[in-house]
Amino acid sequence: MKMKLGMYSIEIERPSVGELFEAAAGYGFTCMQFDFSSVGEEQMPLHIQERLLKEIRRCADENGIEIVAVNGTFNMIHPDREVRLEGLRRLETIAAACAALGSRIVTLCTGSRDKENMWKRHEDNDRPEAMEDLKETMGEALRIAQRYDVILGIECEPSNCIDSARKAEQLLEYFQHDSHLGIIMDAANLFRKGQAKRENVRDVISDAFGRLGKSICLAHGKDICEGEDIHYTHAGNGMVDFPFFMDQLRKADYEGCMVLHGIKAETDFPGAVSFMEQLTEQ
Repeated sequence: MKMKLGMYSIEIERPSVGELFEAAAGYGFTCMQFDFSSVGEEQMPLHIQERLLKEIRRCADENGIEIVAVNGTFNMIHPDREVRLEGLRRLETIAAACAALGSRIVTLCTGSRDKENMWKRHEDNDRPEAMEDLKETMGEALRIAQRYDVILGIECEPSNCIDSARKAEQLLEYFQHDSHLGIIMDAANLFRKGQAKRENVRDVISDAFGRLGKSICLAHGKDICEGEDIHYTHAGNGMVDFPFFMDQLRKADYEGCMVLHGIKAETDFPGAVSFMEQLTEQ
């Protein structure tokens, strides 16, 4: 069965909700990972008006687009506990909105000790205290997820506390593979600094699927450039072995969509879509 294609809403900018969904459908997408900043709100609003939720859902339905995930990213290991608690309050608002949007997945950021940027690497991310704070925050987040029956999706990200498949596996095991905690499998994110080499690709992806394959709730189609540093790009423009990645998803019985991600210029959408469509039709 052909895998559906999705996109990340903040990678297309439009002045209205309707135009955003029309543009996404025009590129051939039938799924979307949605971010409230795409419709003029904060990424993590504390309050969301019901009329806005209805408008988003109406525009999605009219354009044949399923909102498969909603962004709920906040710094889950911020050094200031009050910042983490505020993030949890806003996460509850996102989780409560999911039913109206027809989504069951909320995407998370496992965070960084950097006070200003949760996507920036900090040496303290590797300290045991960071993992303990993550466990505490995640425990509260899972109570919210259970209340609203949503799945919290985490990724392996080289700049965050969970920067490897091994650490993600440990977190899943700590929470006894809670059904409300899942993995967003982004092959490009599996490579840490110095690992982005073609000869490592299949081994790194295989290891991640061996550890996390049974817990995948969403797949991301982002690519990474070969080199010593971390430079992301759109699918087909880097070194990720996407045929192998897709094969691993099928073997893991993944039945969800592929959300294209890492598209820095809208002019790159047609090429990325064409590249991925060829793979999903095989």
